[in-house]
Amino acid sequence: MFGHTRKTRILASLIAMTATLGAASVALAGAAGQAAAHYDSVVVDYSDLNLNSAAGNKVLYARLAAAAEHACGKAPPARELKLRAQYRSCYDAKLDKAVDKVGSRDLQALHATAAARHVS
Repeated sequence: MFGHTRKTRILASLIAMTATLGAASVALAGAAGQAAAHYDSVVVDYSDLNLNSAAGNKVLYARLAAAAEHACGKAPPARELKLRAQYRSCYDAKLDKAVDKVGSRDLQALHATAAARHVS
């Protein structure tokens, strides 16, 4: 009877240790996924663009979107829902701020159209 109880305790200890190691590795993997670079700002030059044209605004919008993506770091995998939501929030905030900073009504309209397409 003593041997059975001792084996049960050893098995329980091994299970607990395995669970702890598993949780630690998941936590480390999550931390590694969040290690992407984040920047407060990214400089976007648009002095070569004509913001009075639709084409110029489209090119600038693409540059601003790429800068927002760069500022927020690499997008996490789709299965990482919480990290994905945090990334999207960062991206949207950076892009909103950049569009507002430029101050072009045409660019703001383009942004509103793109945001509406993303929501639906």
